[in-house]
Amino acid sequence: MIAILITILIPSIIYIYWINNIKTALPSVFIEDFKAVPNDRIDDTDQIQEAINHLNKHGGGVIKFQKGIYLVDAVKSIQLKDNITLEFKKGSILKALPNSAEGYEMLSIHDVKNIEILGAVKIIGERNEHLGVTGEWGIGISIKGSTGVHIEKSTITNCWGDGIYIGRSNKKKYSKNITIENVKFHNNRRQGISIISVINLKATNINVNNTNGTKPASGIDLEPNRPDEFLQNVEIVNLYTKNNQGYGLLFAIGRLSESENYINIKVTNTKNIKDNIGIFVPNRIKGKIKIGDEYILNTSR
Repeated sequence: MIAILITILIPSIIYIYWINNIKTALPSVFIEDFKAVPNDRIDDTDQIQEAINHLNKHGGGVIKFQKGIYLVDAVKSIQLKDNITLEFKKGSILKALPNSAEGYEMLSIHDVKNIEILGAVKIIGERNEHLGVTGEWGIGISIKGSTGVHIEKSTITNCWGDGIYIGRSNKKKYSKNITIENVKFHNNRRQGISIISVINLKATNINVNNTNGTKPASGIDLEPNRPDEFLQNVEIVNLYTKNNQGYGLLFAIGRLSESENYINIKVTNTKNIKDNIGIFVPNRIKGKIKIGDEYILNTSR
């Protein structure tokens, strides 16, 4: 029996060791090595992109940012590649340069896998300096058609549209395996988080305040655009909302009324949602939505 147990355990131990050490085996660079200098008032977009492209050629790795302000051309966007981690020291700031675009993406996570945004970085949009008056799609972090994205400890403020957008790309109808932990949102114009199409999302300890400017202006909005999109295995835990112009949490999922895709959404601990929950769920939708201890939708497949 002991020999059998050892035979079973050894492969598992090797696998766990490999998983825990795969990141440390990848290269790690400081962003200053690519001439992105904090607080120099010079656009850092190309230098940050060069660091990402460099690590991508080596299979991925970690880019370390120091304390200070890094300026981003959000219209050009910083485009993440597979297996890239952005690691920020406390006091790091990514600040969007003023523009007149109807939409932009400060960080684009599109059709890639295994991305991490770590550390107490402030991602600051340019709504207070925006040069135009139209549009509502200026986004802090845009996740489209990607798999394995982890974001923690960021603060995302002052975006012309959403703090985070999660949805489909031209290549894939959903994003998958997304975790967002201990992230704060403040004074974004359209939403804190827009959840459009996703499979396996867990958002924990999210704090969204003072979303205002253009509808829906809600803290978190679950709102697919098309019938072939997905809201599967979505879990929202310990959501804190206050002073949002719309709802703290909004379910606007009418576009799925003709869908064959089964939805599954769970919201745990709603006591800190201070500005109401909006529920717009047609009867024809299939699946489960549980808010606290109550099912607002519970149908079979």
